Amino acid sequence: MQLMKRKVFLVAALLFVFCSSRSWAQEVEVENVPNEIVEAVELGQFAQSYTLDGSLNPFYLRGDFDNDGKIDYAVRIKSKANNTSGIAIWLSSLHKFVVLGAGTPFKVSGSAVSNLDFLNTWQVYGKRRVERGVESEPPPRLIGDAILAGKRESASGLIYWNGKSFVWYQQGD
Repeated sequence: MQLMKRKVFLVAALLFVFCSSRSWAQEVEVENVPNEIVEAVELGQFAQSYTLDGSLNPFYLRGDFDNDGKIDYAVRIKSKANNTSGIAIWLSSLHKFVVLGAGTPFKVSGSAVSNLDFLNTWQVYGKRRVERGVESEPPPRLIGDAILAGKRESASGLIYWNGKSFVWYQQGD
């Protein structure tokens, strides 16, 4: 009887560890997608190449990332071609997505990465002064809002628009 209890306990413990260590992506319902980007998400080249990924909460961010006075959106995506993760930022002034990762190289901490699956936290970092991070360069002066993205209990960085493209500034290790 004692052996049976230990086996049941062991199986339950292993199941708990397995389930709690996985990040279960939720399917994103189109009704929850901002109206401004629904058509781009459902049709055309973007829809052929990427799917929305609900593994982060919230699954999209809203801010004025390029400081043009129009609301922009960032969504977590997966590449249909190779199942890699990334971020797509909808710039309202351009009416298109800029893709970071998901098979497209994006420079993070000096290295070009094509898969941003390590990022499991994000939030809008409003346009304000940036404290010095771990990089030797001085902190950037933000043009618009930025995205503070990171790996829980580990590294983080700012994804911000420099006037030409989105770049990464390492905040912590």
